[in-house]
Amino acid sequence: MFKIISPIYASNPIDLGKEIEGSGVYQTGISSTVQTSFGGFISSVITTLTVVGSLAFVVYFTVAGLKWISAGGDKGKVAEAQTQMTQSAIGLIAIVASYFIIGIVGAVLGLDILNPFKALKF
Repeated sequence: MFKIISPIYASNPIDLGKEIEGSGVYQTGISSTVQTSFGGFISSVITTLTVVGSLAFVVYFTVAGLKWISAGGDKGKVAEAQTQMTQSAIGLIAIVASYFIIGIVGAVLGLDILNPFKALKF
């Protein structure tokens, strides 16, 4: 998405060419283990929820299809199966839409929310 320019040099003419030292995410010698672990955790949670939701769609849609097939012409059972299929499809659309919304919000904020702290790796 964007590149980090490193190293960052001081603007003082006396220190020209010397790297900036101290705290901050873009300075040298800073460990990003906690930040990377947290970012990996958030990415894993989002990915896991997406996969679980998608698998739930497959299961509910398949069960509704089997209900429809085994309805035997009963209009009440067919309507119930159609309702379950519609609801599972709406759930899948909500999952896909939320995934895109997370990506758009991240792009607007300048962050890769689906893979946070990717830019902070040293």
